[in-house]
Amino acid sequence: MLPPPYCPSKARVALSEYIEQRGAQLPKTWRTRTLKARTLADGTVVPARVEHYAVRGSILSDGAEKTAWALIRLALKAVGEVRQVPLLRLEADAEADPTPPPVATNSEALCRTSVRGKRVAGRTVRNHLAEMQRAGIVTRVQFRGRQRDYHVWISPQFLWEAGVKPAQSAEKARFQPAETVALQPPTGTNFPPKGVHEPIQATEIETGQVDKCAAQRGQTPPVSTQATPSGYTGQPAYPCEPAQATKQGTGRANDNVGPSEPKKAPAAPDGPKTVVAKRQRDMVLEFWWAAQRELYAPINQTFTEEQGRLACNAIYFGVYGGFPADWPLHQQEKYHEQALERLGLAAGYFARNPHKYPPMPYAEHVAGKGYFDAANQKGFAGTMAWYATHLAHRGQRALADALRRARRELRQHALGTAPKRAQAKTTLELYRYHEEKLRRLGLPALERFYQHFARPAAA
Repeated sequence: MLPPPYCPSKARVALSEYIEQRGAQLPKTWRTRTLKARTLADGTVVPARVEHYAVRGSILSDGAEKTAWALIRLALKAVGEVRQVPLLRLEADAEADPTPPPVATNSEALCRTSVRGKRVAGRTVRNHLAEMQRAGIVTRVQFRGRQRDYHVWISPQFLWEAGVKPAQSAEKARFQPAETVALQPPTGTNFPPKGVHEPIQATEIETGQVDKCAAQRGQTPPVSTQATPSGYTGQPAYPCEPAQATKQGTGRANDNVGPSEPKKAPAAPDGPKTVVAKRQRDMVLEFWWAAQRELYAPINQTFTEEQGRLACNAIYFGVYGGFPADWPLHQQEKYHEQALERLGLAAGYFARNPHKYPPMPYAEHVAGKGYFDAANQKGFAGTMAWYATHLAHRGQRALADALRRARRELRQHALGTAPKRAQAKTTLELYRYHEEKLRRLGLPALERFYQHFARPAAA
């Protein structure tokens, strides 16, 4: 586990002290300035002269110091997020120094931060990174991807107290070996065991109706741990029916007990076929893979196998609703494509708002508060309204493009400058062609087409 990070004020003080200490070690540089002749108020004339003075430089320019402070703020946030993940609180080596997590960013994102203040070019930010590496504030820079993104590692002395080791979280052994005690030899006479015979009393056994499934209902695991045909946990596949009453008897040894009837397995419901269930599982896994890549990879959050299983379970019921039985496969495929588009809208939202980040995909402490839980209207379920707006805007753009294309080709066809594909048609054929294009966009789009263009006369 990482040490407790600095608060922003302490980190700012640590950065300022480091710059002052390193700057005091730099040699002084002699500079020259020429002063012009001037006359004082009392009439005294001060002749022109040349002055020599010494100045001490700084390890960072003013702009590089602002960029360094912006990176330190992001690094402090990354350290705090890592400390909040329970599964990352591993046992730390007492000899090794803790390593802070990297900051995933790029030059354009740093230019837009409010800490940076005045906007600068991306080339300037990269020059600042080179200055910080020479000064020892940044220990490593690694470029990644094709969008000029990079990882930046900040020196730990600006993130937590120097010399602080991570807290030891090693648990003690659960079982301790028992101490071996030597057996003492018997001191008295070793008598043989004495058999005690008790008279067998006649007892009467009362029998009645017994529910054989009572024990099974008592041992039924919770709903969240029962598997569905697709392999995810949810409602039980079938309920347990009470058994019939047993045959009355006297409880004596000479009772004639007939052979018990073979137990019949309860009939399973008409669930999805194996191929459909496998495809549903592939949809969930594909959605989870895309969510890790688009939502959680930019904030350097990884998941264990157990966390991935819980996330897939939340996606199965929260995003896909457990795949209702009345959904045909083609409708499930269409909804899957829409869910992936909604995931892209969510990724774009978090990219435009770097100060916000997606929560855990499943509920950790409060039920229904996971990002993919259907009950969390502030989570992924809220993207449905975004998607409806997105479809409306996309339909408007498609309508505007279709009308503009029809207007351009009909005008060019009348002038004889249309493309060969359009010029080869007659005016009526070209009109029918664009009419069919607009009909596919819906009746309102077709009415707009009729308002803009009149039907040409047959040639």
